[in-house]
Amino acid sequence: MSVWRRYLVKDVTGRLVDLPSRLLDRADDGTAPLPHFAGRCVEVVAAVIVGDRKAHARVTELAFTKLYFDQMGYVDAAKRERMIRLMLESCADRRCPPPSRGKTPEGCAHLSRRAVAARDQLIREFGWEPKPAERDAALSRLDPARLRAAPPEPVRTLH
Repeated sequence: MSVWRRYLVKDVTGRLVDLPSRLLDRADDGTAPLPHFAGRCVEVVAAVIVGDRKAHARVTELAFTKLYFDQMGYVDAAKRERMIRLMLESCADRRCPPPSRGKTPEGCAHLSRRAVAARDQLIREFGWEPKPAERDAALSRLDPARLRAAPPEPVRTLH
């Protein structure tokens, strides 16, 4: 059994196209830019796939996010550092013990506000909430069997 990553990016027409992981890795580690992404924010589908590469592979994790590139086409290091910092801050309220008898431990209210603000900022700057058609397009490219096996979404009715 193998584990690998696949990336899809939304092009200027809105289509999802493959971005080989080795190209993204090189743009991320600063060894080779992606000039067509220079200075852009790109919507990316990141998938972790497990199984046989020829058959029976399944998507085990699927993330829709925004990725920023600098003016040369490398992954923007400052934006990546900001994302990591916000991710860490978003967990700040998990350091607090559960409140006992209505009492909040000292400093935990501040940590909670900080964590909520960081989560909100993460969503604004780095979140991509795909439309159902975008999610289905990604699954049809990455894991068609999973898409076929998914129960149909309920049809909305007027009452």
